[in-house]
Amino acid sequence: MLTFLFLCALGLLAFFGLLAIPVMIFGLLFWLITLPFRLFFGALGLVFGLVFGAIGMFFGLVFGIVRVVFGLVGGILGLVLAPLFLIALGLALVGGLIVGLFSLLAPLVPVVLLALLVWGVYRIATHRASPTF
Repeated sequence: MLTFLFLCALGLLAFFGLLAIPVMIFGLLFWLITLPFRLFFGALGLVFGLVFGAIGMFFGLVFGIVRVVFGLVGGILGLVLAPLFLIALGLALVGGLIVGLFSLLAPLVPVVLLALLVWGVYRIATHRASPTF
């Protein structure tokens, strides 16, 4: 019985192997039909790749040098101007703090004006002692 099952499995593999041969031949045929197109576009891609690669290397070199120059100039300017900007930032922060404190005191302005009015009325209403000699 085991021999029968083994031979059935072997026959099944042979059957599917025979079905695979036409599929493989079809794939080979498709590969051969498209070979000229793949060769043409591959060569065309190689030519474009070399041309645009050379152009890209040239521009990469030129703009790489420009990038280094601008990087050095920007770094030097940053080292020179950073302390000045930090001082200006400190002054702006102190000014903002002072303005913030004044804005907290702004609601007291009517009270201060009322106090000045009362003081002025008091000054006018009181008699000063006249000096006697």
